[in-house]
Amino acid sequence: MSKHYRHRVGVRAEISFDLVLGAPNPTPEELRDAIVAILNRTTDEEGGFSFPNLADGRILPAWASVDRQVNPSQSLDIGDVISYDCMELRHLQ
Repeated sequence: MSKHYRHRVGVRAEISFDLVLGAPNPTPEELRDAIVAILNRTTDEEGGFSFPNLADGRILPAWASVDRQVNPSQSLDIGDVISYDCMELRHLQ
């Protein structure tokens, strides 16, 4: 009989999503604060959320070991934020 072993692994990946802001050139701090606010609404008490396409998969954003409720400005390193592009919206849906 062959033996089997379960390994818990982590893979670094980027989380990309659209973010609607009122300015075309937000400061890095404004961008970080908006991202933290959005991710806080979607993550669970451990700061992550499920990845249903992988069994027991979890997505953990690049949170620092700071209480996001108390110090939101310290909860995400600005260097971990990449803005790919920006386009003006004519109508919000």
